[in-house]
Amino acid sequence: MYIKVPYILEPRHYQMDFLKAIKEDRNVCSVIHRRAGKDTISIQALLLRSLMRVGTHIYLLPLQKQAREVVWSGLDHTGKPFISYIPECLIEYKNDARMEMRLINGSRLIFGGSNNFNGMMGTNPVSIIYSEFSLHNPLARQYLNPILIENGGLEVLQFTPRGKNHGWDVFDTVRENPRYLVQHLSVKETKKTDGTPVITPEQIEEAKKMGMSKEMVEQEFMVSFEIGNLGAYFTREMSEMEREGRLTTLKANPSLPLHSAWDLGGTDATAGWLFQIEGNRVKLLHLLHDSGQPLKYYLDAAERIRQSIGCKWGNHFMPHDVKQEHQGWEHTESRLMQARKAGWNFQVTHKVNFEDGIEAIRYVFPNIMVDKVNCQMGVRAIREYQREYDDARACYKSKPLDNWATHIVDALRYLSINYRRLYDIPQGMIQYRVEGMG
Repeated sequence: MYIKVPYILEPRHYQMDFLKAIKEDRNVCSVIHRRAGKDTISIQALLLRSLMRVGTHIYLLPLQKQAREVVWSGLDHTGKPFISYIPECLIEYKNDARMEMRLINGSRLIFGGSNNFNGMMGTNPVSIIYSEFSLHNPLARQYLNPILIENGGLEVLQFTPRGKNHGWDVFDTVRENPRYLVQHLSVKETKKTDGTPVITPEQIEEAKKMGMSKEMVEQEFMVSFEIGNLGAYFTREMSEMEREGRLTTLKANPSLPLHSAWDLGGTDATAGWLFQIEGNRVKLLHLLHDSGQPLKYYLDAAERIRQSIGCKWGNHFMPHDVKQEHQGWEHTESRLMQARKAGWNFQVTHKVNFEDGIEAIRYVFPNIMVDKVNCQMGVRAIREYQREYDDARACYKSKPLDNWATHIVDALRYLSINYRRLYDIPQGMIQYRVEGMG
C-alpha cells in the first residue's frame, strides 16, 4: 500500500517546512497567525509521525470538548472533516466515545484536552501535538514532557500569541534550539500555493470595520507577543499588585488561622487557595490545583501544608453546588458530606450573580498579597482569565473563556465573596443579586 503524506492536501511552503521537520524527527514550535491552517497541517503531522514510528500519538486541544467539536467532529475551511485527512484504509479500529483510533501498523491516535492531562499520563506517548498551545493548561506540558523525553519522542506546539504567557516562555526558550523548527509567521510571511496571501490586507480592513481593535489585529494577524492578554479581567489589578510589591515571597504566621476557598471540578480540574487574614491583608500562601483526583487528595495536601506551618484551621469555603451528588469517579454522596466525614466543616458560598463575583474580586484585590513561588500557577491563571471573544461580532462576550484558568479564579471569586461577608468592615451595606431571587 502506498500513502502519500501530505494526504489529499496541497501544502503551502511554510507547511512543507513543518512536515519536513517532522520527517527529520525534529520538534516544532509554530507561532502563526489566525486562519493559517494550523490544525490542517497538524493532522498531517500526526499521520506522518504515526506511520514513521509505531506508538501512541496524542493530539491535544485546550479542552476535551474542543477536541471533539474542532477536530474529531469538526470541518476545515473547505467543509472537509479534519479526520478525513487520516486515510480510512489505514484505520483498523475507531472508538468515537473515547476519540481514539488504531492504525493497521499498530499506532494508536488519541484526541483529547489538556484540562484532563492526568488521563494521558499512562498512555506512554511518543508524540504530542498541542493545538493552540497558548490556551492550554501550562501544567500539561510540564507533566507530559518527561514521558516524551524518556521515549525519545517529539512535540509539536502551534498557536497564536496570547501575550507573554507560557506560550511565549516556550517560544523564547526553544527558538535557538537546533532540535526545534521554530516559526514566527505573520500574514506578511504566508502565501497560498498560487503565491497570493493567505490573509489579504482587504480582509484585515474588513475585520477592522466589523469592530476588531488595532491590538487584536496585531495579536491575531501580526503575531505580536507584545500585546497584553486581550480581554483579561484583571490586567490593571495585577499591574498594581506588581508595582506595589504585593507579588512577593510570603511567610505564613503560625499564630493565625489558615483558611481555604475551593472550586471543585469533579473529574475536571479542582483548585483551592490557602490563605491567612492579617490586618486588612489577604495573604494567598498556597494554591492546590490538579485534575482527575478525588476530594481527599486535595484535603490531605492542604492538611500537610497546615501542619508544616503549625497553625490552626480557620474557615473553609466551597461553591454553592457542593451539596449536589458527585457525578463520575467518586461517590454518589455530595462532596460536602465527603468533606465532613473527613473532618472538614465547609461553609457553602451563596450563589451570586457572576458580575458581582468579579466585582468582589476587584474590591478585595488591593488587599491581596500573593506568594509568587507557591502560587505561581495562580498568578498565571489570574493574568490569563479573560472574556470569550465573539468572532462573528468582533467583540468580547460577557462571559469568561472556559479554559484551564477558570477553576482557579472561580475559587478566588468564592474567597472574595466570603471575605466581604466575614472579614471586611464595609462602609455601607453589601448587596448581592442572588440568582433566582430577583
